[in-house]
Amino acid sequence: MRKNILLSVASILAIILTLSPIARGLDSWQSQFDIADTRMVSVDSILSLDDILKLVAVENPVFRSFDFQLKAANGDLRQAGLWSNPELEAEFEEIGWDAPGFGEFEFTVSLAQEFEFFGQRGARRNTARAGISATKLQTKLAAFDLYLETKQRFYTFAHAQQNVILSHTSLELAKEIVGNITYRLEGGAALHSELLLAQLEEQRSQLALDQAKQDVMAIEATLVCLWNGTPSGLRVSCSTEPDFTKSLEYVTSISSRIDSTRDIVQLHSEAALLHAEKRLAVAEAKPTIVLNGGFKRFEVNNSKSFLFGVSLPIPFFNRNQGVRETINAKLRSLEYEIEQSRNETRATIQSQTIRLKQLLDKHTTLDSLLLPTAEHAYRTLHNDYEAGRVPYTQLLEAERSLNDLSFEHNDMLLAIQEQIVALEYLTGVAMRVDKEN
Repeated sequence: MRKNILLSVASILAIILTLSPIARGLDSWQSQFDIADTRMVSVDSILSLDDILKLVAVENPVFRSFDFQLKAANGDLRQAGLWSNPELEAEFEEIGWDAPGFGEFEFTVSLAQEFEFFGQRGARRNTARAGISATKLQTKLAAFDLYLETKQRFYTFAHAQQNVILSHTSLELAKEIVGNITYRLEGGAALHSELLLAQLEEQRSQLALDQAKQDVMAIEATLVCLWNGTPSGLRVSCSTEPDFTKSLEYVTSISSRIDSTRDIVQLHSEAALLHAEKRLAVAEAKPTIVLNGGFKRFEVNNSKSFLFGVSLPIPFFNRNQGVRETINAKLRSLEYEIEQSRNETRATIQSQTIRLKQLLDKHTTLDSLLLPTAEHAYRTLHNDYEAGRVPYTQLLEAERSLNDLSFEHNDMLLAIQEQIVALEYLTGVAMRVDKEN
């Protein structure tokens, strides 16, 4: 019974989702930048992702670019609603060289105005409105992409920053072992070859630390440019163990929102613009009426007469058949593109979700099993080495295994965040697993 109810509810939801693809699409792709929050963020402090987003919202010039893009689209709407200009015409007739002066010429003045009685101006305005909607969508996508780029650079920088910490820890461990071997060598309890190996490991750790620091400086430059900043030893903070299970909940919630994904929303926007252009082509196939009026003066007898005229194009041959045929073909093509894009997007989301699940499972294994085991093994072997029960080579292997797993764990955190960003790019849903309360 419960299964039947769930199936019925799912069917109803599927029908509702099918009826309003564009409206659903606008529910996603919400800006993650709080433009109204103008509180100053000190770059000298340790910054969170929310702090970085505030800096970008205030300082990045792309938001001002968005404003002018919308102004340009609104300008098109205003232009589409304007009347055509009236035409003033003056005409002199019966002027000949044989006439005595200008005694027999005729002078005509008329004013003509085009009138659109069959919806042409309204169709142009609707096309311009469709253009505004398309521009708004593109600015929303661009703002969301800037959020994703900011998030990507933030976590890349946090990863590099953590690598420095891990490299420093590795160097301290190497120095500790060198000191221990030096002490034991003086007492005749260690070999000189052990000291050489330990010193080599210390040098490797020092080189890794220097490289990690250079990576931080390079990545910092790419991050601070998002708010026109300059590298100055930036430090960031993020939860080292976010609740990644929330990300799977997000994926579950968006799996039925295919029509809200990036490609589908853009294709629907393109289709809406084509429909507006089709209505405009139909309207422009109808004739426009030109009314004109004026007066005529005959110099020969100083008489005057009023003039009134109507001109109306007869749509015998050109009714925009070619334009309408082209638009209809494009719309049909879009229907197939949307159908294929749905299939591709559904498969991509499924594939990306499986990839995310794999990363989360590996992260859990690292956290709960491999890292604790490596730490325990290193401490045990360290004690055994100090007691002279194992050779240094075993301790060195345990140290390297612990370091490798620590760096792998840090790499795993970045890979998970990158996978979340990939899903956000597809769906327009911000999957903030470490959002501040």
